[in-house]
Amino acid sequence: MEPLLREELPTIVSNGAFGKNLKYVSFELDKDHVGQDQYMSTILFGTVTTSDESQHRVVIKLKLRDEKMRILFQIDFQFHNEITMYERIIPFLFECHRSMAGVGDLPTLARFLYGRNKCGEFVEKDLIVLENINPLGFRLSKDRLFIDYNHLVIALQALAKFHGLSYTAKYKHPDRFQEIIMDIRDTQFDVDGQWIFKNNALSRFGKRGVDRLLERSGDLYRENEHLRRFNEIIGDGDNSLRRALVPREPFSVLCHGDFNRNNVAFQYDDVGHPVNVLLFDFGTPRYGSPALDLSFFFYMNTTKNLRESRWDDLLNAYCLTLAKSVPSGVRVPNRAELDSEMATFAYYGFAHSSFFLPYQLESNVVDNEGMDDEETLEWFLQQGGDIGSDLVAEIVQHIVDMEYTNL
Repeated sequence: MEPLLREELPTIVSNGAFGKNLKYVSFELDKDHVGQDQYMSTILFGTVTTSDESQHRVVIKLKLRDEKMRILFQIDFQFHNEITMYERIIPFLFECHRSMAGVGDLPTLARFLYGRNKCGEFVEKDLIVLENINPLGFRLSKDRLFIDYNHLVIALQALAKFHGLSYTAKYKHPDRFQEIIMDIRDTQFDVDGQWIFKNNALSRFGKRGVDRLLERSGDLYRENEHLRRFNEIIGDGDNSLRRALVPREPFSVLCHGDFNRNNVAFQYDDVGHPVNVLLFDFGTPRYGSPALDLSFFFYMNTTKNLRESRWDDLLNAYCLTLAKSVPSGVRVPNRAELDSEMATFAYYGFAHSSFFLPYQLESNVVDNEGMDDEETLEWFLQQGGDIGSDLVAEIVQHIVDMEYTNL
Protein backbone atom coordinates (compact mmCIF):
# COMPACT_ATOMS: atom_id res chain seq x y z
CA MET A 1 0.00 0.00 0.00
CA GLU A 2 2.84 2.39 0.78
CA PRO A 3 4.27 2.19 -2.78
CA LEU A 4 0.80 2.91 -4.15
CA LEU A 5 0.39 5.97 -1.96
CA ARG A 6 3.84 7.31 -2.77
CA GLU A 7 2.96 6.90 -6.44
CA GLU A 8 -0.39 8.68 -6.18
CA LEU A 9 0.23 11.39 -3.60
CA PRO A 10 2.53 13.60 -5.75
CA THR A 11 -0.30 14.07 -8.26
CA ILE A 12 -2.84 14.64 -5.50
CA VAL A 13 -0.65 17.35 -3.94
CA SER A 14 0.07 19.03 -7.27
CA ASN A 15 -3.67 19.13 -8.00
CA GLY A 16 -4.14 21.42 -5.00
CA ALA A 17 -5.54 19.08 -2.37
CA PHE A 18 -3.27 20.60 0.30
CA GLY A 19 -3.11 24.15 -1.08
CA LYS A 20 -2.07 26.00 -4.22
CA ASN A 21 1.38 25.71 -5.82
CA LEU A 22 2.61 22.98 -3.48
CA LYS A 23 4.68 19.93 -4.31
CA TYR A 24 4.87 16.56 -2.65
CA VAL A 25 7.91 15.87 -0.47
CA SER A 26 7.18 12.69 1.49
CA PHE A 27 4.65 10.41 3.11
CA GLU A 28 5.11 8.44 6.30
CA LEU A 29 2.66 5.96 7.75
CA ASP A 30 1.84 6.29 11.42
CA LYS A 31 3.21 3.51 13.59
CA ASP A 32 -0.25 2.08 14.23
CA HIS A 33 -1.47 2.85 10.77
CA VAL A 34 -4.49 0.60 10.22
CA GLY A 35 -7.63 1.99 11.81
CA GLN A 36 -10.13 0.03 13.84
CA ASP A 37 -13.89 -0.47 13.45
CA GLN A 38 -13.81 0.00 9.69
CA TYR A 39 -14.78 -3.32 8.15
CA MET A 40 -15.87 -1.97 4.74
CA SER A 41 -12.58 -0.34 3.78
CA THR A 42 -8.89 -0.18 4.61
CA ILE A 43 -8.01 2.88 6.68
CA LEU A 44 -4.48 4.24 6.88
CA PHE A 45 -3.13 7.07 9.00
CA GLY A 46 -0.08 9.03 7.95
CA THR A 47 1.67 12.36 7.41
CA VAL A 48 2.11 14.12 4.08
CA THR A 49 4.91 16.69 3.93
CA THR A 50 4.63 19.38 1.25
CA SER A 51 7.13 21.80 -0.28
CA ASP A 52 6.25 24.61 2.13
CA GLU A 53 7.48 22.31 4.94
CA SER A 54 3.95 21.82 6.23
CA GLN A 55 3.04 18.42 7.65
CA HIS A 56 -0.49 17.29 7.00
CA ARG A 57 -1.89 14.53 9.20
CA VAL A 58 -4.27 12.54 7.03
CA VAL A 59 -6.58 9.55 6.96
CA ILE A 60 -6.58 7.61 3.71
CA LYS A 61 -9.42 5.26 2.85
CA LEU A 62 -8.80 2.50 0.30
CA LYS A 63 -11.23 -0.02 -1.12
CA LEU A 64 -11.30 -3.60 0.12
CA ARG A 65 -9.10 -5.95 -1.90
CA ASP A 66 -11.62 -8.76 -1.36
CA GLU A 67 -13.75 -8.48 -4.51
CA LYS A 68 -16.65 -10.50 -3.07
CA MET A 69 -16.96 -8.22 -0.04
CA ARG A 70 -16.49 -5.15 -2.22
CA ILE A 71 -19.41 -6.24 -4.38
CA LEU A 72 -21.55 -7.38 -1.44
CA PHE A 73 -21.34 -4.02 0.31
CA GLN A 74 -21.26 -2.02 -2.95
CA ILE A 75 -18.05 -0.26 -2.02
CA ASP A 76 -17.79 1.44 -5.44
CA PHE A 77 -21.15 3.11 -4.78
CA GLN A 78 -20.09 3.97 -1.24
CA PHE A 79 -17.00 5.77 -2.53
CA HIS A 80 -19.16 7.61 -5.06
CA ASN A 81 -21.54 8.70 -2.32
CA GLU A 82 -18.88 9.87 0.08
CA ILE A 83 -17.08 11.91 -2.56
CA THR A 84 -20.39 13.38 -3.76
CA MET A 85 -21.37 14.26 -0.20
CA TYR A 86 -18.13 16.11 0.49
CA GLU A 87 -17.75 17.77 -2.91
CA ARG A 88 -21.34 18.78 -3.71
CA ILE A 89 -24.06 18.00 -1.20
CA ILE A 90 -22.54 19.11 2.10
CA PRO A 91 -21.28 22.44 0.66
CA PHE A 92 -24.79 23.09 -0.66
CA LEU A 93 -26.38 22.28 2.70
CA PHE A 94 -23.88 24.47 4.55
CA GLU A 95 -24.49 27.34 2.11
CA CYS A 96 -28.24 27.16 2.72
CA HIS A 97 -27.67 27.12 6.47
CA ARG A 98 -25.32 30.11 6.47
CA SER A 99 -27.71 32.18 4.36
CA MET A 100 -30.49 31.96 6.94
CA ALA A 101 -30.69 34.06 10.09
CA GLY A 102 -31.41 32.67 13.52
CA VAL A 103 -30.10 29.14 13.08
CA GLY A 104 -27.83 27.14 15.35
CA ASP A 105 -24.29 25.91 14.83
CA LEU A 106 -23.29 23.74 11.92
CA PRO A 107 -22.42 20.11 12.65
CA THR A 108 -18.71 19.39 12.84
CA LEU A 109 -17.34 17.28 9.98
CA ALA A 110 -13.91 16.09 8.90
CA ARG A 111 -12.12 18.21 6.27
CA PHE A 112 -12.24 16.52 2.87
CA LEU A 113 -9.02 16.74 0.87
CA TYR A 114 -9.33 14.46 -2.14
CA GLY A 115 -11.38 11.63 -3.60
CA ARG A 116 -11.17 9.37 -6.64
CA ASN A 117 -13.57 6.61 -7.70
CA LYS A 118 -12.68 5.34 -11.18
CA CYS A 119 -13.51 1.69 -10.41
CA GLY A 120 -12.86 -1.10 -12.90
CA GLU A 121 -9.18 -1.73 -13.56
CA PHE A 122 -8.31 1.27 -11.37
CA VAL A 123 -10.23 0.05 -8.32
CA GLU A 124 -7.10 -0.59 -6.25
CA LYS A 125 -6.00 3.00 -6.82
CA ASP A 126 -9.30 4.56 -5.75
CA LEU A 127 -9.00 6.47 -2.50
CA ILE A 128 -10.42 9.16 -0.24
CA VAL A 129 -8.16 11.48 1.73
CA LEU A 130 -9.44 13.29 4.82
CA GLU A 131 -7.84 15.36 7.53
CA ASN A 132 -6.86 13.25 10.54
CA ILE A 133 -9.12 14.45 13.34
CA ASN A 134 -7.09 12.91 16.17
CA PRO A 135 -4.66 15.86 16.43
CA LEU A 136 -7.73 18.10 16.79
CA GLY A 137 -8.67 16.26 19.97
CA PHE A 138 -11.38 14.01 18.51
CA ARG A 139 -11.42 10.30 19.19
CA LEU A 140 -13.80 7.38 19.21
CA SER A 141 -15.54 6.51 22.44
CA LYS A 142 -13.49 4.15 24.60
CA ASP A 143 -16.54 1.93 24.98
CA ARG A 144 -16.34 -0.90 22.51
CA LEU A 145 -20.06 -1.46 22.05
CA PHE A 146 -22.55 0.64 24.00
CA ILE A 147 -22.02 4.26 24.99
CA ASP A 148 -23.27 6.08 28.09
CA TYR A 149 -26.05 8.63 28.35
CA ASN A 150 -23.81 11.72 28.01
CA HIS A 151 -22.22 10.39 24.83
CA LEU A 152 -25.63 9.45 23.45
CA VAL A 153 -27.11 12.88 24.04
CA ILE A 154 -24.29 14.85 22.44
CA ALA A 155 -24.24 12.45 19.47
CA LEU A 156 -27.99 12.89 19.04
CA GLN A 157 -27.56 16.66 19.14
CA ALA A 158 -25.01 16.40 16.33
CA LEU A 159 -27.38 14.20 14.33
CA ALA A 160 -30.20 16.69 14.86
CA LYS A 161 -27.99 19.48 13.49
CA PHE A 162 -27.19 17.34 10.46
CA HIS A 163 -30.86 16.54 9.83
CA GLY A 164 -31.73 20.19 10.34
CA LEU A 165 -29.61 21.06 7.31
CA SER A 166 -32.09 19.17 5.12
CA TYR A 167 -35.13 20.97 6.50
CA THR A 168 -33.45 24.34 5.96
CA ALA A 169 -32.35 23.47 2.40
CA LYS A 170 -35.82 22.11 1.54
CA TYR A 171 -37.30 25.39 2.78
CA LYS A 172 -34.86 27.66 0.96
CA HIS A 173 -34.15 25.77 -2.29
CA PRO A 174 -36.55 22.79 -2.52
CA ASP A 175 -36.01 22.05 -6.21
CA ARG A 176 -32.23 22.32 -5.96
CA PHE A 177 -32.24 20.09 -2.88
CA GLN A 178 -34.19 17.34 -4.62
CA GLU A 179 -31.98 17.61 -7.69
CA ILE A 180 -28.70 17.37 -5.81
CA ILE A 181 -29.62 14.35 -3.69
CA MET A 182 -30.60 12.43 -6.82
CA ASP A 183 -26.89 11.74 -7.32
CA ILE A 184 -26.80 9.45 -4.28
CA ARG A 185 -26.46 5.77 -5.21
CA ASP A 186 -28.43 3.11 -3.39
CA THR A 187 -26.24 0.71 -1.40
CA GLN A 188 -28.98 -1.44 0.15
CA PHE A 189 -30.03 -3.45 -2.90
CA ASP A 190 -28.11 -5.13 -5.70
CA VAL A 191 -28.70 -4.77 -9.44
CA ASP A 192 -31.42 -7.42 -9.23
CA GLY A 193 -33.30 -5.47 -6.57
CA GLN A 194 -32.41 -7.85 -3.74
CA TRP A 195 -31.11 -6.82 -0.32
CA ILE A 196 -27.38 -7.22 0.16
CA PHE A 197 -28.12 -10.35 2.26
CA LYS A 198 -29.94 -13.06 0.33
CA ASN A 199 -31.93 -16.18 1.26
CA ASN A 200 -34.67 -14.55 3.33
CA ALA A 201 -32.04 -12.96 5.57
CA LEU A 202 -34.22 -10.40 7.36
CA SER A 203 -36.69 -13.06 8.46
CA ARG A 204 -33.86 -15.25 9.74
CA PHE A 205 -32.13 -12.40 11.55
CA GLY A 206 -35.47 -11.60 13.16
CA LYS A 207 -36.17 -15.22 14.04
CA ARG A 208 -32.93 -15.32 15.98
CA GLY A 209 -34.22 -12.58 18.28
CA VAL A 210 -37.84 -13.73 18.42
CA ASP A 211 -36.89 -17.30 19.31
CA ARG A 212 -34.65 -16.13 22.14
CA LEU A 213 -37.31 -13.72 23.43
CA LEU A 214 -39.88 -16.52 23.53
CA GLU A 215 -37.39 -18.80 25.28
CA ARG A 216 -36.98 -16.21 28.01
CA SER A 217 -40.44 -14.68 28.24
CA GLY A 218 -42.81 -16.80 26.21
CA ASP A 219 -45.74 -16.41 28.60
CA LEU A 220 -45.61 -12.63 28.18
CA TYR A 221 -45.06 -12.41 24.43
CA ARG A 222 -46.29 -15.56 22.69
CA GLU A 223 -49.76 -14.09 22.02
CA ASN A 224 -48.64 -10.46 21.80
CA GLU A 225 -50.29 -8.61 18.90
CA HIS A 226 -47.26 -6.45 18.23
CA LEU A 227 -44.93 -9.44 18.15
CA ARG A 228 -47.27 -10.96 15.57
CA ARG A 229 -47.07 -7.76 13.52
CA PHE A 230 -43.30 -7.64 13.91
CA ASN A 231 -43.11 -11.18 12.52
CA GLU A 232 -45.25 -10.08 9.56
CA ILE A 233 -42.89 -7.18 8.86
CA ILE A 234 -39.69 -9.20 8.94
CA GLY A 235 -41.39 -12.07 7.14
CA ASP A 236 -42.00 -9.74 4.19
CA GLY A 237 -38.23 -9.35 3.95
CA ASP A 238 -37.00 -7.16 1.12
CA ASN A 239 -40.44 -5.63 0.57
CA SER A 240 -40.49 -4.32 4.15
CA LEU A 241 -37.08 -2.75 3.72
CA ARG A 242 -38.14 -1.11 0.46
CA ARG A 243 -41.20 0.39 2.18
CA ALA A 244 -38.98 1.79 4.93
CA LEU A 245 -36.82 3.52 2.34
CA VAL A 246 -39.66 5.30 0.54
CA PRO A 247 -39.50 9.00 1.56
CA ARG A 248 -42.57 10.43 3.28
CA GLU A 249 -43.03 14.16 3.35
CA PRO A 250 -42.80 16.57 4.99
CA PHE A 251 -40.30 15.00 7.39
CA SER A 252 -37.84 13.12 5.19
CA VAL A 253 -34.21 14.21 5.48
CA LEU A 254 -30.85 13.31 4.05
CA CYS A 255 -29.85 10.59 6.51
CA HIS A 256 -26.27 9.78 7.38
CA GLY A 257 -27.10 6.14 6.74
CA ASP A 258 -24.57 4.55 9.11
CA PHE A 259 -24.86 6.66 12.23
CA ASN A 260 -23.37 4.71 15.12
CA ARG A 261 -20.45 4.89 17.55
CA ASN A 262 -17.98 3.74 14.85
CA ASN A 263 -18.67 6.87 12.79
CA VAL A 264 -18.73 9.63 15.38
CA ALA A 265 -15.73 11.05 17.21
CA PHE A 266 -15.84 12.98 20.47
CA GLN A 267 -13.91 15.91 21.93
CA TYR A 268 -13.59 15.97 25.72
CA ASP A 269 -13.11 18.60 28.39
CA ASP A 270 -10.46 18.44 31.11
CA VAL A 271 -12.51 16.10 33.26
CA GLY A 272 -13.37 13.70 30.44
CA HIS A 273 -16.91 14.80 29.56
CA PRO A 274 -17.79 14.84 25.85
CA VAL A 275 -18.25 18.42 24.63
CA ASN A 276 -18.27 18.12 20.83
CA VAL A 277 -18.98 15.52 18.18
CA LEU A 278 -17.63 15.08 14.67
CA LEU A 279 -19.47 13.03 12.04
CA PHE A 280 -17.65 11.04 9.37
CA ASP A 281 -18.04 8.15 6.92
CA PHE A 282 -20.73 9.30 4.49
CA GLY A 283 -20.70 6.28 2.20
CA THR A 284 -24.32 5.19 2.72
CA PRO A 285 -26.50 8.33 2.87
CA ARG A 286 -30.09 8.19 1.76
CA TYR A 287 -33.17 10.38 1.70
CA GLY A 288 -35.85 9.14 4.09
CA SER A 289 -37.31 9.30 7.56
CA PRO A 290 -35.04 10.59 10.35
CA ALA A 291 -36.08 7.39 12.15
CA LEU A 292 -33.78 5.45 9.80
CA ASP A 293 -30.77 7.07 11.46
CA LEU A 294 -32.30 7.19 14.93
CA SER A 295 -33.41 3.58 15.13
CA PHE A 296 -30.08 2.23 13.93
CA PHE A 297 -28.17 4.49 16.33
CA PHE A 298 -30.31 3.55 19.30
CA TYR A 299 -30.28 -0.19 18.71
CA MET A 300 -26.57 -0.28 17.99
CA ASN A 301 -25.45 1.87 20.92
CA THR A 302 -27.87 1.60 23.86
CA THR A 303 -28.29 -1.09 26.46
CA LYS A 304 -31.66 -2.55 27.35
CA ASN A 305 -31.57 -0.82 30.74
CA LEU A 306 -30.78 2.57 29.25
CA ARG A 307 -33.55 2.24 26.67
CA GLU A 308 -36.02 1.42 29.41
CA SER A 309 -34.93 4.28 31.69
CA ARG A 310 -33.99 7.16 29.35
CA TRP A 311 -35.79 6.63 26.03
CA ASP A 312 -37.97 9.72 26.36
CA ASP A 313 -35.01 11.83 27.46
CA LEU A 314 -33.00 10.79 24.40
CA LEU A 315 -35.77 11.53 21.92
CA ASN A 316 -36.49 14.84 23.65
CA ALA A 317 -32.82 15.83 23.39
CA TYR A 318 -32.91 15.18 19.64
CA CYS A 319 -36.17 17.11 19.14
CA LEU A 320 -35.02 20.11 21.17
CA THR A 321 -31.78 20.49 19.21
CA LEU A 322 -33.55 19.92 15.90
CA ALA A 323 -36.00 22.75 16.60
CA LYS A 324 -33.11 25.09 17.42
CA SER A 325 -31.13 24.13 14.32
CA VAL A 326 -33.54 25.58 11.76
CA PRO A 327 -34.77 29.15 11.14
CA SER A 328 -38.19 30.31 12.27
CA GLY A 329 -40.97 29.05 10.03
CA VAL A 330 -39.23 25.83 8.97
CA ARG A 331 -41.31 22.77 9.78
CA VAL A 332 -39.62 19.98 11.71
CA PRO A 333 -41.24 17.05 13.51
CA ASN A 334 -42.31 17.59 17.09
CA ARG A 335 -42.04 14.79 19.60
CA ALA A 336 -45.44 13.25 18.80
CA GLU A 337 -44.64 13.30 15.08
CA LEU A 338 -41.22 11.79 15.71
CA ASP A 339 -42.86 9.02 17.73
CA SER A 340 -45.01 8.27 14.71
CA GLU A 341 -41.93 8.11 12.49
CA MET A 342 -40.29 5.70 14.93
CA ALA A 343 -43.40 3.51 15.10
CA THR A 344 -43.37 3.19 11.32
CA PHE A 345 -39.65 2.87 10.57
CA ALA A 346 -37.87 1.48 13.66
CA TYR A 347 -37.73 -2.00 12.14
CA TYR A 348 -35.19 -0.59 9.67
CA GLY A 349 -32.78 -0.04 12.55
CA PHE A 350 -33.48 -3.58 13.71
CA ALA A 351 -32.75 -4.99 10.24
CA HIS A 352 -29.21 -3.65 10.32
CA SER A 353 -28.37 -3.92 14.00
CA SER A 354 -29.62 -7.53 14.06
CA PHE A 355 -26.49 -8.66 12.21
CA PHE A 356 -24.05 -5.82 12.83
CA LEU A 357 -24.41 -5.67 16.63
CA PRO A 358 -23.57 -9.37 17.15
CA TYR A 359 -20.73 -8.98 14.65
CA GLN A 360 -19.28 -6.21 16.82
CA LEU A 361 -18.97 -8.67 19.70
CA GLU A 362 -16.33 -10.63 17.81
CA SER A 363 -12.77 -9.54 18.55
CA ASN A 364 -11.20 -11.46 15.67
CA VAL A 365 -11.92 -10.74 12.03
CA VAL A 366 -12.55 -13.99 10.16
CA ASP A 367 -11.74 -14.27 6.47
CA ASN A 368 -15.02 -15.30 4.85
CA GLU A 369 -13.70 -15.10 1.30
CA GLY A 370 -15.01 -18.00 -0.75
CA MET A 371 -18.30 -18.36 1.13
CA ASP A 372 -21.47 -18.42 -0.94
CA ASP A 373 -24.57 -16.40 0.00
CA GLU A 374 -25.97 -19.08 2.32
CA GLU A 375 -22.64 -19.66 4.05
CA THR A 376 -22.18 -15.90 4.54
CA LEU A 377 -25.65 -15.60 6.07
CA GLU A 378 -25.08 -18.55 8.39
CA TRP A 379 -21.77 -17.03 9.41
CA PHE A 380 -23.49 -13.78 10.39
CA LEU A 381 -26.21 -15.69 12.27
CA GLN A 382 -23.54 -17.30 14.44
CA GLN A 383 -21.78 -14.06 15.33
CA GLY A 384 -21.82 -13.14 19.01
CA GLY A 385 -23.07 -16.54 20.14
CA ASP A 386 -25.62 -16.57 22.99
CA ILE A 387 -24.82 -12.98 23.96
CA GLY A 388 -25.52 -11.87 20.39
CA SER A 389 -28.85 -13.68 20.43
CA ASP A 390 -29.74 -12.03 23.74
CA LEU A 391 -28.97 -8.57 22.33
CA VAL A 392 -31.10 -9.17 19.23
CA ALA A 393 -33.94 -10.44 21.45
CA GLU A 394 -33.75 -7.29 23.57
CA ILE A 395 -34.17 -5.15 20.46
CA VAL A 396 -37.20 -7.20 19.40
CA GLN A 397 -38.62 -6.79 22.90
CA HIS A 398 -38.18 -3.03 22.77
CA ILE A 399 -39.87 -2.72 19.39
CA VAL A 400 -42.79 -4.81 20.64
CA ASP A 401 -43.08 -3.00 23.99
CA MET A 402 -43.02 0.40 22.25
CA GLU A 403 -45.55 -0.81 19.66
CA TYR A 404 -43.20 0.19 16.84
CA THR A 405 -44.98 -2.08 14.35
CA ASN A 406 -46.90 0.22 12.04
CA LEU A 407 -46.99 -1.05 8.48
